[in-house]
Amino acid sequence: MNESRAVLRGLARGWWLVLLAVAAALAVAWWMTGRERPVYAAEALLVVVPSSELRENDELLDAIEALERRTVVATLARLPAAPEIRADAAERMGVEPDAVRGFSVHGSVVPNTNLIRIAVEGADGERAAALANAVAAATRREARRLYRIYSLRDVAGAEPSRRPVRPDLRRNLAVAAVLGLFAGLVAAVAVELVRGAVGRPG
Repeated sequence: MNESRAVLRGLARGWWLVLLAVAAALAVAWWMTGRERPVYAAEALLVVVPSSELRENDELLDAIEALERRTVVATLARLPAAPEIRADAAERMGVEPDAVRGFSVHGSVVPNTNLIRIAVEGADGERAAALANAVAAATRREARRLYRIYSLRDVAGAEPSRRPVRPDLRRNLAVAAVLGLFAGLVAAVAVELVRGAVGRPG
């Protein structure tokens, strides 16, 4: 009971510690976020379909059945991250491979679909979108070379993003506020407990 009263007294007397801790945490989060380099993201979407060159019904049914086993789609989803695809994409953009070296490129399958998502992240939103679209084009060509009975078609092209995905100032400030509040509460209670221990007769 005495400890509970000490906690309440600490919160009542040490409110300024709580405010100070929250303010300090917010200031640090604001400063650190401002020092981070903005990262922009762009996405292109492709769909795997049987080739339009398939004329026989048996061939078409076999191609559809193979797609249901997911191995073809999973294999094609690995192509966008290949160095050869990145080099091809840079050539399509008319730039040297070094110009896109700092961008991350990742391909993934949208769950339970034949859709392939190509995600690109980097320091320039315009170039990230251009790279995503170039990678999509290079992936389409490579897929056609690897699998005669399948082709990739564009579902959605990448659009330049004006807002970075990282750092997220709002999220950082929210996390900082929670951490600062917790630290302030602990400090206020600790100060009150120490004060009580010092004032207690030996």
